[in-house]
Amino acid sequence: MKTVITVTQNQTSIKLKAATLEKIETDYSYVIEVAKKNIPKIGQSISGVALNDYLSIWEDALSDKSMLKALVADNSDYGFDMWQINPFTGIFSPEERWNILRGKHE
Repeated sequence: MKTVITVTQNQTSIKLKAATLEKIETDYSYVIEVAKKNIPKIGQSISGVALNDYLSIWEDALSDKSMLKALVADNSDYGFDMWQINPFTGIFSPEERWNILRGKHE
């Protein structure tokens, strides 16, 4: 049963990462605006040894579109670790997010 949950979470991440990459291409300014607002909120709501390093990496990536896209697209273990603390909450409306997860994203 745990394997099924892990696969589902990874499929969810893959779908959201793909949609985020698309959103970076189509509405870069908005994505950056939302992400910059979210980074301080992340730091206030969670803690951990690597948190400051992860947030610093995201901050650096927000100033370089190519770096940002590479970080979002990274499907390695490191990429998935970074994705778990991503600053993109709110770039999709609830309906858009639902459609992405259901595979009906345009």
